[in-house]
Amino acid sequence: MAIIQYILPALVLASTALAQCSNQGTLTIASSADASQLASCSTYSGSVAIETGLAYPKDANGHQTVEVTTVKKITGNLTVTDAISLSSLSFGSLQSIGGFELGGLTVLSELSLPQLTEVSQLNFTALPALQTLDFGGTGLTKAESILITNTGLSTLTGINNLQQVDTFNINNNQALQNISLQVTSITNSLDIEANDGYQSGLTTAFPMLETAMNMTFRNCSIISLPALKNVTEDLGFYGNTFETFFAPNLTSAGGLIFVDNPALTNISLPQLTAINATYQIANNTQLKEVNGFTKLSVVKGALDFSGNFTDVQLPALTQVQGAFNLQTSAKFDCSGFDKLGKAVIKGKYTCLGSRTKPGGEGTASGSSGAAASGTSSAGQIQANLPAVVGGTSLLAGLLQFIL
Repeated sequence: MAIIQYILPALVLASTALAQCSNQGTLTIASSADASQLASCSTYSGSVAIETGLAYPKDANGHQTVEVTTVKKITGNLTVTDAISLSSLSFGSLQSIGGFELGGLTVLSELSLPQLTEVSQLNFTALPALQTLDFGGTGLTKAESILITNTGLSTLTGINNLQQVDTFNINNNQALQNISLQVTSITNSLDIEANDGYQSGLTTAFPMLETAMNMTFRNCSIISLPALKNVTEDLGFYGNTFETFFAPNLTSAGGLIFVDNPALTNISLPQLTAINATYQIANNTQLKEVNGFTKLSVVKGALDFSGNFTDVQLPALTQVQGAFNLQTSAKFDCSGFDKLGKAVIKGKYTCLGSRTKPGGEGTASGSSGAAASGTSSAGQIQANLPAVVGGTSLLAGLLQFIL
C-alpha cells in the first residue's frame, strides 16, 4: 500500500506531462503563459503556432520578443505568420521540426535557432527585415524542401551545409549576394531566380552536386557546377549575366536551355554525350561560337539555335530525333549540317544565315519574311517545288478559260 501511495502520484504527474507534450491539434502561443506549456517537453508531439495578436510586452519601438528555451523536437509544424510586431524569435534548444513556416513578419530582424539541424519543409516568405539566419553550429544538414522568397537576407549561412534536399527554391531576395551549398543530390527541383545582390548579381556554387532532376537559374552572375554529372529533366539558364559556363563532368541532361544571357561568350560541356529532350540556345547576344560540345552525339528532342553565331561545331552528332533549327543573323556556312540528312536529323531541317530576325524552331524569318525549310550554305531559300507547280497549273487554267 505504501508503494501505491508513491506510484499513483508519480503516474498522475507523468500522464499530465505527457498530455502537455502532445496535442492532436495545434498549440497556439499568444503569451508567455502559453509558451510555458512547452517548458517540461523535450519532444512536443504536435504543431505549434504563434498567434498573430501577441500578448507579449512591447519595447520602446512597439516590438515584441518570443523566446522558448526547452523543447528539442516538434514533430509537427512551427508556424508564425502575420505577427507584425514580432521582431525577435528564439527557440534555443530546438533541433528538429516537421515544418517551419515564417511569413508576413515585417519587423522580424532576429531569428535564433542555434541547435537546429533538420526540418521537413522550410518556408520563409515576406521577411523584409531579416538579414541573417542564426542556426548555429553546422546549421541545417537535411531538409525535404526549402522556399525562401522576398526576404532581406544577404547570406544563407545556416543552410549552406545542407547535404540532402528534395526541392530548393530561392527567389526575389534582393540583397542576397551568394549561395553556396554542399548538397550532393537534388531529387526534385532547384530554382534560383531574381536574387540580384543589389544589382551586382548573385553568385552560386554547388561544388558537391552530382545529380538533380530539374534545375533553373535566372539572374545569376556566376554559376559553378563542377561535379554535376546528370540532370534527368531540364537544366535551364535564363537572363543570367555570367560570361562563361563550364560543367566538366556533365554527361547527360533531359533538356538543355540557354536563353537571354546577354554576356555569355562561351559554353563548355566537354563530356556531354546525350540530351534527352530539347536543346535550345537563343538570344545570347555575345555568343558567337558554339564549340564546347565535342562529344555530344544524341539529341532526343529538337535542336533549336537562334542568335548571331558565326560558327557552330557539333562534330560527334549522330542523331537528332526532333527538328533541327539553326538561324543566325551572321553570315553562316550551313554545308556541314546540310550533309547530315535524314540519317541523322529525323525532324524538319532548317539552317539559315544572314537573317534579320533569326527565330526559334517553327520559324524561318528573314528580311523578306519568307519561310524556308532548308537552305544552301549561302543561306538562300530553297524553292518549294509543289507550290511552284501548283501556281503554274492555276495560271494555265485561267488562260484557257479566258481564251
